Amino acid sequence: MSETVSQAGVSGALVFQPDGTFRRVPELTWGNGVFETAVVANDAGGSTLLDGRDLWIIPGIVDAHTHLAWTDFSADARAAHTNDELEQLVHAGLAATLAAGVTSARDAGGLQRDLQSAVAAGAVAGPRLSISVELITRELAAAAGGLDAAIEGALSAGAEWIKLVATDGVGGPVGSVGTIESHFSRAEFADAVRRSGDGGARVMVHAWGGDAITWAIEAGAGSIEHGIYLTDQQARLGAERGVTLVPTLHIYRLVQRMIGVGELPASLGPRLDHAVASHPVAVRRARDAGMPIALGTDFGTTAQHGHNLVEIAELLRAELSPTEAITAATAAGAALVRGSSAGLPTSPSGVIADGAIADAVILRRDPADPKTYTDRDAIVAVIQAGRLVAASQRTATPTQ
Repeated sequence: MSETVSQAGVSGALVFQPDGTFRRVPELTWGNGVFETAVVANDAGGSTLLDGRDLWIIPGIVDAHTHLAWTDFSADARAAHTNDELEQLVHAGLAATLAAGVTSARDAGGLQRDLQSAVAAGAVAGPRLSISVELITRELAAAAGGLDAAIEGALSAGAEWIKLVATDGVGGPVGSVGTIESHFSRAEFADAVRRSGDGGARVMVHAWGGDAITWAIEAGAGSIEHGIYLTDQQARLGAERGVTLVPTLHIYRLVQRMIGVGELPASLGPRLDHAVASHPVAVRRARDAGMPIALGTDFGTTAQHGHNLVEIAELLRAELSPTEAITAATAAGAALVRGSSAGLPTSPSGVIADGAIADAVILRRDPADPKTYTDRDAIVAVIQAGRLVAASQRTATPTQ
């Protein structure tokens, strides 16, 4: 990847349009951090444009569920690092995520306000960040003196999203797939949304299924995380209330592999197998009901950070169309995080249009092909707010 340099634009590329189609654009240019129709002049008086005749351009990716302060699968492994090691690994993960095309992200627990501020100031390379600070479990709420106190603590620490862990996940009791219990009551969801709103934050809810999804939607949560066992009725309710589903398909395949090679207990196998089979069904239910879908990876290890675009391939395999999958990865995620974070010095729009923040991923492979998103060499360049922040060593030759 190259050092950060300015770039004027691209000529002749197929550009993803706000209406969801690709159109060959004679010149796509940017200046002052936004896309613009006027060509940016270079010192010689001409325009500096990358030859894009064999390229595709999509908006910058928004990962609406990731854990960028995490480096290892377990908390014990993370705690084993020295502070210096941890800082180096976290900074590397942030840079790799940006280089992968993720220009904005919502951290779903772990990343603190000081690191968010460092990224916003440009001291650390990474996507613009919206943060939740804590994962509020029933246990954490009890230790804090109640759910209200836990929420107040997260808000005081700078949380712009209150993350409620409302059901069991991977480590839930074996055989509990059909009886997923909510860790919080209907009244607690309503109170959490009200208290969070009073503090300028919104609520995101980890919920595999069951009453937790219904109660979170009814209360006015901003998003349902995972939603593996989302029902048709819940999807319709989510569509009516404008609640976004953030599925995280690939991470459960990775956990499934960990079980297969003995890194996790074999007893978790049936639970993960059922979840992996059910998750794409939930995505299609949300799509068919008109419930907004935003991309999330739930990545939380050094090895995972920087491979975020594989989730677009998963959305395609879940039978979203290329337009639907790209929209989930861009405009839908941008709409979810926009206006809810002091950590976003510029608000991503998730679209390529005149006056929109100039975030983009330039590709040398067809975005309709799932293999594009598993091929790191497919990325020619990443643009964040009009700056070329990452570029392939084999970028096309600029034309004058």
